[in-house]
Amino acid sequence: MTEKPFSGNKYIQIFLGVIVTLAVFAALKMSKDVMIPLVLSFFCYLLFSPLLRRLDRLHVPKIISVIFVMALLLFLFLAAGWFVIITVDTLVDLVPFYVEKVVSLDRLLTSRASSFIDLPEGASFLSILPVNWSNIAISSLTSISNKFLSITKVALLVYIFVLFLLLERQSVIPKLLAAIPRSKGMKVAVMFERITRQTSKYLLLKVVISLCTGALFFLTAVVTGLDLPILWGVLAFFFNFIPSIGSVIVTTIVIFMSLIQFAPDWTNVFYVAILAISTQMILGNIIDPRLQGGQLNLSPFVILVSLSLWGFIWGLPGMFISVPLTSVLQILCANIKSLRPVAILISSGKSYQRETAKQKALERYLRKQDKLKRGEHPTAEHINEAQEKEAHENYHKGDFVLPENFGDKK
Repeated sequence: MTEKPFSGNKYIQIFLGVIVTLAVFAALKMSKDVMIPLVLSFFCYLLFSPLLRRLDRLHVPKIISVIFVMALLLFLFLAAGWFVIITVDTLVDLVPFYVEKVVSLDRLLTSRASSFIDLPEGASFLSILPVNWSNIAISSLTSISNKFLSITKVALLVYIFVLFLLLERQSVIPKLLAAIPRSKGMKVAVMFERITRQTSKYLLLKVVISLCTGALFFLTAVVTGLDLPILWGVLAFFFNFIPSIGSVIVTTIVIFMSLIQFAPDWTNVFYVAILAISTQMILGNIIDPRLQGGQLNLSPFVILVSLSLWGFIWGLPGMFISVPLTSVLQILCANIKSLRPVAILISSGKSYQRETAKQKALERYLRKQDKLKRGEHPTAEHINEAQEKEAHENYHKGDFVLPENFGDKK
């Protein structure tokens, strides 16, 4: 009799949770003009946290550390703005040249296709889409210039937010301990420290991998003679922050531009394609997973879903920070008892697979021990296997640091 009300309350809680989640996402989308600079500043702060901790260990005065980091951030912002202005001017000058290249490539492909299929006289692939490619390219570059003022405003807000975050970084933990009851204050403080350290490590490693990717794309363009090598290196650096899709986009753009520039010399196009794809395969599928390990512990499907979700909410900035944002939400859910199932569902599940395998090994060992007690004699191989499985009896308890395990090392 008492199970029905309990079950009804559970469904009501789930329904209310879904409604609250949708309301939060809607609020984030409507307040993106404020939230995007705030979140970007938080991740900039986390990116510089390892440097700040190193300066603290060297006993550098706090004010000197803040001035140094803010000067470094200002230099990066000014360099990025200078690069955008110079690149847009260069591309505007090169548009007529590349328009001629596109027309030549269209003639070449049309002549090759006409040897296999009958085409009307004067027909071409570009004629199917009657579009003025030159005007589209110039208007696109002009729109980037028009948005430069709004980008500058966001950068200024990020710079100010980072400054105040750096000034208050020493007081965050004491304020958490003072604001929350002592029984929960330490748990929240440790959870906050775990979020900052894990996200800082992810961002730092991602920056290193992205720098290597950008450098290799730059060298690829230099070796093959592809125009604008610095542009392709910078694009490879930034698009590497967008999981899965970013590497595909930048690789496709580079190969397409090499096709326009080098056709009908297919040798250089082949070299560009091989080098670009090899760079993404080696760095993205081998080196990056080895360096990152399983620290973020997110399902690949969840990463793609979060990429789409945050891209819908905040556009391109949301796509860049979708992975660390989802990782932060996962840690929060893992340490809130009622939301722990959500954290488990969006995890990669690798540790749970290991746990299941060890559970089965332990069960096999116990069955063999039971047979031994009943007089059955296992082989030497089975005995060695049982001893090895017994040594791993103390296996991992999951993918996350749970509240009762705060302070334990993974």
